[in-house]
This record gives sequence, C-alpha cells and structure tokens, in this order.
Amino acid sequence: MTWVTRNAREVVALSGGTGSAKFLRGLKSISRFTAVANVGDNAWFHGLYVCPDVDTVTYALAGVLDRERGWGIGGDHFTTLAALKRLGAPDTWFNIGDRDFATHIFRTEQLAKGKTLTEVTGAVARKLGVWGCKVLPATNDHVETHVVTVEKGDLHLQEFWVREGGTPTPRAVRYAGVERASPTKEVLSAFETARRILIAPANPITSIAPMLRIHGFRDAMSKSRARKVAVSPMLGTNAFSGPAAKLMKACRVEPSSTGVATLYKGLVDALVVDESDRPQAGAIERMGISCHFATTTMKTAEDEIRLARVAMEA
Repeated sequence: MTWVTRNAREVVALSGGTGSAKFLRGLKSISRFTAVANVGDNAWFHGLYVCPDVDTVTYALAGVLDRERGWGIGGDHFTTLAALKRLGAPDTWFNIGDRDFATHIFRTEQLAKGKTLTEVTGAVARKLGVWGCKVLPATNDHVETHVVTVEKGDLHLQEFWVREGGTPTPRAVRYAGVERASPTKEVLSAFETARRILIAPANPITSIAPMLRIHGFRDAMSKSRARKVAVSPMLGTNAFSGPAAKLMKACRVEPSSTGVATLYKGLVDALVVDESDRPQAGAIERMGISCHFATTTMKTAEDEIRLARVAMEA
C-alpha cells in the first residue's frame, strides 16, 4: 500500500545534496513532507553566505535544479564569476552561477537585517514556487564540516571536495561550531508531529552527521514516535557519488551499507539498501535494523519515485 499524506509535517526527510535532491523529487510526487537540510557545508564566498545543500534541496523542489550537474540552477551562466576571476577575486574555484548569486545576495541581505536562516530559506522557497513541502535548515547557527588531511591540514569541506577535488588523504572529520548549535524550534516541532522520518541517500559523514551532532537533534529525533527509515547511499564499498567511502574510512567506519547501519544504529528502524547488497542483510539486521531492498540507482524520474515509495513503505 502506498502511504500518502496531505500534511507536510507528518513526513520529515533529512537531506544533503545531490542524491538527496533526486530522492526528494521522487518523494514530492507521492507525499507532502518537510525537508530538513544539512548546513555543515555552508560557507562565505565573496562576502555572501552560501548554503549549498539547503539551496540544492530548494532548487530541486522548485523544479529549477540543474539535473546534469546536480547543483545550481539549470541554464545558469557564470559571467559574474568570470568577471570576478579577471579582477583577481579569491575563491573563484567555487562555481556560483549568475542566478545562484542572486539567492546568496538575497540571503545575506536578509540575515543582515536580523532574519533567521529558517525565515530566509522559507522566503526563497516560496519565491521560487516550492509548494506542498517545507525546507528547513537543521539549525540557524553556523556549523562547518572540516576534513583534517595528511597533506593539506584542516580544510573546510568545500576546500577539500571542490578546490582540492577530494585528493588529499583524510584522517579525521570534525564539525566546527556544532557544540554551540541547537536545532530550530521548527525542526523540533516537525519531529514531534512526524509519523515517518526518512534519511535520504546522502553522505552519512558530511551530510547527515553534521545534523545528528547538533546538541539535542539526535535525541529529539530518537524520541519521536515516527517510524524512521534511512536509504543507504552505498553500492558495495563505494558511494554513488561524492567522497562518502573515503571519509567513512577516515572515521574508521566500514564503507558499505553495513557501515551506514552502524552510524544509524539505535536511531532508525529500517534501512533500504541496494539489491546487490543483499549479503549484508544479516549484519544489518543483527543491529536491530530491518533491511529492505530496492534498486537504489536513480537515473530517471521513475527511479526517483520508485525509491521514494520503497522508503515510505519500509
């Protein structure tokens, strides 16, 4: 039976970037929901506050996300960035499109006027035409995910993954500012009223852990009476995209769906894993987590909807 709700607060989905965006597009086709977005990859560029995962989720739900790149706005141009590069501006290695710049300018101006990140995110979502869903940052406080590397020392996640291409050898991951951060009242309220909480397929170290490490966040999620289902982003010992496997190893976690289950042990009721990883089911279920199977690759809109249905029914 397909479970559909008209109340966005009955379904909550923790989300990161590219993989999460695909999953959330599929989920939007079958249910309303509240997306709680990672803020650990937020950073300042050109005097502007940039929130990559928050924006990726918002753009995806607004139908304007660049589907090929998986980030930014479809059809965007980079003339402003090119002009900044000619002027010798720093940090032009981080690609920001012209229309994307508008989002960051608006956000930074509104924050300077005293608006919270939650308020600004809601305003952006409404202006871009997001309907039937809410997008909430996990916290209004500033949190940064840093990768401690052998060759380059301590790097912001964007420096590690975008500027350095993920090539430095990671030896640890830390979450700067997380000890001072707290979940928003909107996030806590969403957990209280949720009937189902989903963890979208996302890097468990850099997309989900920054949220779970926020003081009170994991506890509030754990206390929720909702059924909690995670979708593994792993296929064998590799992630579908991004540096998840490399960073899981650095954190001494097995880079597999079993490793993902270890990180979510005691928090989720079920884990959706790829059909090809059925041999891992025994180890996952011994942790008290029900194992469900699906083709987790999302190449088409139909794939996105199919995987969302599995997560809603697991």
